[in-house]
Amino acid sequence: MFRWVTKAPPWAGPMRVDTPVLLRDATASDAAAIGEVHAAAWQVAYRDLFEASWLNTFVEIRRSQWESRMIAPGFAKATLLVAVRGDRVCAFAYFGPHTIRSRDGEIYGFYAHPTVWGTGVAAALMNGAWDLLVDGGYPTVRLWTLAGANRARRFYRRFGFEESGNIRERDFGDGRPVLEIEYRRSTGNYRVRPPTRRESPAT
Repeated sequence: MFRWVTKAPPWAGPMRVDTPVLLRDATASDAAAIGEVHAAAWQVAYRDLFEASWLNTFVEIRRSQWESRMIAPGFAKATLLVAVRGDRVCAFAYFGPHTIRSRDGEIYGFYAHPTVWGTGVAAALMNGAWDLLVDGGYPTVRLWTLAGANRARRFYRRFGFEESGNIRERDFGDGRPVLEIEYRRSTGNYRVRPPTRRESPAT
């Protein structure tokens, strides 16, 4: 099991939290807490991107889906890393082999609870996830995020991700497709570039 105890980096700014952050592999007992992080991030970050009633539906799906996802076939091929502060799961990164380009890695989901946005928790989690992706031997790491998720897009750019030029439309179930943008980063550029402003993502 991957375990790493760190503190929010000093460049996180005056609002950073000095409580050590534990990064570890998620277990089945974390499913509900991961769902809460996922739901809270969606509720705040995407409130201007979806009609309210549909957003509430999407939020509840994400709140309740992790128990079944963690026992689904193929889940073992991925890594689900959580950031724990005190005794609380407050962020997670879900990543593994790319769904199409098997040589590349992919971050399937990266979310922090809004209460820890700007504290450096998400930055510490990205550092830990990046270490594991580099160790996995992937030449490039890719991710998708909503075009309207400006906070997340700034966060990824500050960690060295760049737009790949690939875009797609995705219908989450409300019949109103939204645009997603793909970002990529070469693992040859190993060092994670720290954010210059306090940012945390919701993707």
